[in-house]
Amino acid sequence: MRHSGLISLLVSWLVVALVSGCSPEKSVGLTFSTWGSIDEIEILKPILEAFTRQSGIPVELVHIPQEYAHKLRLMVAGQTIPDVMFISNEALPGFAERGVFRDLGPLIAQDPAVRLADYYQQVLAAMTWKGKLYGIPRDLSNLVVFYNKQIFAQAKVPYPRAGWTFADLLRIAPRLTKPGERWAIGFQPNPLVWTPYVWSFGGDIVAADLSRCTLTEAPALAGLRFYVDLRNKYHYAPSDEEAGNARMTQLFATGKLAMFVYGRWAVPNFRKKITFPWDVAPFPRGPAGSIVDTDASGWAIAAASRRPAAAWQLVKFLGSRWSIEQFTKSGLIVPSRPDVASSPAFLANIPEHSHVFLDVIPQGRPTRVPVAYDEITWELIDELGPAWTGEVPIEEAVLPLCKRITALLREAS
Repeated sequence: MRHSGLISLLVSWLVVALVSGCSPEKSVGLTFSTWGSIDEIEILKPILEAFTRQSGIPVELVHIPQEYAHKLRLMVAGQTIPDVMFISNEALPGFAERGVFRDLGPLIAQDPAVRLADYYQQVLAAMTWKGKLYGIPRDLSNLVVFYNKQIFAQAKVPYPRAGWTFADLLRIAPRLTKPGERWAIGFQPNPLVWTPYVWSFGGDIVAADLSRCTLTEAPALAGLRFYVDLRNKYHYAPSDEEAGNARMTQLFATGKLAMFVYGRWAVPNFRKKITFPWDVAPFPRGPAGSIVDTDASGWAIAAASRRPAAAWQLVKFLGSRWSIEQFTKSGLIVPSRPDVASSPAFLANIPEHSHVFLDVIPQGRPTRVPVAYDEITWELIDELGPAWTGEVPIEEAVLPLCKRITALLREAS
């Protein structure tokens, strides 16, 4: 059940250590929530310990690996919201609209130690809702094409490079595909992965003013049609039956995909497990260009926190160059700070062309995130399933879907 595990999480907060010799606010610990893998938590723990050594403020880490946003909403309802929360820009509007987060603008204006110029402007935009900044960003989340250099070499196909196009993808895909054994490119129903196809054809999921669904418009349909054709018309991507229970990351790691579209978070595991040579390239160009997301995750402060000054100290520390470098060294993130992105912490080690993650930022854009984003995402995943399998034409699947999305947008406005 969705509520399972929540009580144990709340109980773990009942006892918070006191630090002798601290001010009244510092003597009481902070609660800090995040999602993430065990490997990511192992990166985070020493950073929090360093903060406590420096500030004298203990931090109770609340790890919520699954259904993170949903459980945060339950905590809001139960008035047990953490002081500081790691949050994505996709989840941010729903909480910000309800007054859950503190506006960080006044704190930044009064604190010369924090310079917004130290961060990519795209990630600041992603962590902003209705003109107010609600989170100090940790990372910039965008997508690139991971590719197997060995497969390309065996097929005598040049590696994909900046400026390559959808037409180039269709031209080289037959040479990279071995029916039933290996496919040119991955296929995932997650909107995160197929949205760049829609954007690069000039379309979008929702209008710029978040008032209506736009997937029925010609550019968006063209992007969706191109994506689904990679699987159902050309068979350059594996079907559900061919993929079995394997994720695209697993198919790539076992040499069954020449390419797949994904984010930086796959890098740490690939560094450990992949034995063949691999690298990354920009997403191919469509009629509107090569456009991927510049989304973000970062740290927000609860408006209801009883320790706002201590919470601000933690958020500042987490957003510092030193802290961002610790996350970056593992290969986990594209850092939110250009000073870290241009350093060996990001550019050293594999993939060789890590700079691609940075090169695509100027043409990228944050996802349009309405308050009803979660509900819309599930509609997209559930209702497009028959189109992805070829049971229903994409045009037919989109019509009723778009009506439901528009209704959700209007209900939330």
